Amino acid sequence: MPTFAYILIVIAVLIVFQVVRMSRRASSHHFECPTCGKRFNVGAIQYMFTAHNFEGQCRVTCPGCGKTAMLPPLKGSIPGGTDGTAS
Repeated sequence: MPTFAYILIVIAVLIVFQVVRMSRRASSHHFECPTCGKRFNVGAIQYMFTAHNFEGQCRVTCPGCGKTAMLPPLKGSIPGGTDGTAS
């Protein structure tokens, strides 16, 4: 098998690994808006394609007040519910 094929295989494995990792992280973390205090989840696709910084924060928009900010993901499920509507 040519070297190019091995490189493509490695890239494909890395992409699959990253998608699985980000999906798991999105389902096990939530955010809390500093303005209105609403706790919310984001979908896996949104979490994967949102801006991240080196401190682990993500650029998300609060569904309650509409403010967009770089927020740290908080580990665990949303206290008081798992539907993303707890405030």
